[in-house]
Amino acid sequence: MSDIQRKGPYKSRPSNTKRKPSFSKPVIASGSQSRAAAALCVNAVEEGNSLSTALPMYTKDLDDRDRAFVQEIVYGTLRHKRLLSTTASELLDRGINQRFNQVRTLIICALYQIIFTRSPAHAVVAATVGACDLIKCRKFTGVVNAVLRRFLREGAHLIHSADPCVEHSFPKWLFDELSQTYTADEVIEIMKNSNVHPPMYLRVENSKISTEDYLKCLEKKEIGATAVEQCPSAVLLDEPEHVSRLPYFEQGYVAVQDVSAQMAAPLLALKDGMRVLDTCAAPGGKSAHILDLAKDIELISCDIDEKRLEETKRGLSRLNRNPELRQIDASESLSSLEGEFDRILVDAPCSGTGVIRRHPDIKWLRRQKDIEKLVETQAKILDNAFAKLKKGGILVYTTCSILKRENIEQVRSFLTRHTDARLLPFIMNGNEVETYQRLPGELNADGFFYARFIKE
Repeated sequence: MSDIQRKGPYKSRPSNTKRKPSFSKPVIASGSQSRAAAALCVNAVEEGNSLSTALPMYTKDLDDRDRAFVQEIVYGTLRHKRLLSTTASELLDRGINQRFNQVRTLIICALYQIIFTRSPAHAVVAATVGACDLIKCRKFTGVVNAVLRRFLREGAHLIHSADPCVEHSFPKWLFDELSQTYTADEVIEIMKNSNVHPPMYLRVENSKISTEDYLKCLEKKEIGATAVEQCPSAVLLDEPEHVSRLPYFEQGYVAVQDVSAQMAAPLLALKDGMRVLDTCAAPGGKSAHILDLAKDIELISCDIDEKRLEETKRGLSRLNRNPELRQIDASESLSSLEGEFDRILVDAPCSGTGVIRRHPDIKWLRRQKDIEKLVETQAKILDNAFAKLKKGGILVYTTCSILKRENIEQVRSFLTRHTDARLLPFIMNGNEVETYQRLPGELNADGFFYARFIKE
């Protein structure tokens, strides 16, 4: 037998059964290249690589349409990976050995397409079988074909689980971490909302065009969109659109940014003439928003990563925003920056647990041991930033995390270390709060945490 033991009716043929002649070079079905690329991307994530690295690597030879198709398969498969893997395991007596893990990945990608997309089942099977040759696993062609056809013949149903970690495809450690903070029902909702397709929000550069006028521009292009009452700069598109279709995108009138992220910069209470620091600026969305809110300010935008700073510069240039960019590790020191600042934004590096719906690889790349190191880094950045804040100045702390260790516990620890700091209340969703934890799905937005301090 091969590395996989087949189940059910797929037994060896009798010796007298006539076989179709085999060919040295099988015909590759349409779409096989995309399926192969998707399987390789998912497998790369399982081996510890991020999608930001894997997707460009395995889709570089595809056109825009096929790249988008691969991304849909990869993102969807990673959202439901544990549930899909459980079903795939039931179709096989024992798993494929590590050398041929890509074949198992190919199967779970096919299961995702059959269950969650409109792709015709027969086309998925044909393209997936053809992909075996492209990922150098041709010996498994028959097995993949048999497994997928059995799945279809038996009704194409996923095997559901009473274990919420399997049913909602979350790692056990993250489920346990969330359960320490939220109720059982809240945890289920967090996991469900983390597995949906995220909406596309735009931030309108209101110093250039009003949100109302930009909505009219969208209407002329027959792009459905609505304003967001809680955030004046935000526009929610009815359906995601390629930026090339957005009016005045190249002219810098609008940026793609989730509404949760858009609510950070206004908390700085900016005024012209201020000196402002963005400590962890890449990819630059909040720096751009800061400059849109107050045109006559001095802004220094820092980041530890030189490559990300280059990307930040390109994004800001499209918006015609030109802050001073500095490569600095804010967790080490900010002493190279002269003087003090009226306003400081610390959009800290974090677990990203609030944006899993946009980055499903976070579930499988992040480890529990990472959280302690992140909390330590966040604390160092906060301390270094606060040292550069003027008396009477405001520091805003944000993360795209929903873990209390990175958020409310980090705030409490900071206040214990700095007796000259106090929380400065702000309005969120019409209520005055000292801190605010937004969960994924609230306002159809990403999970996000906000806190605001004043230096006395």
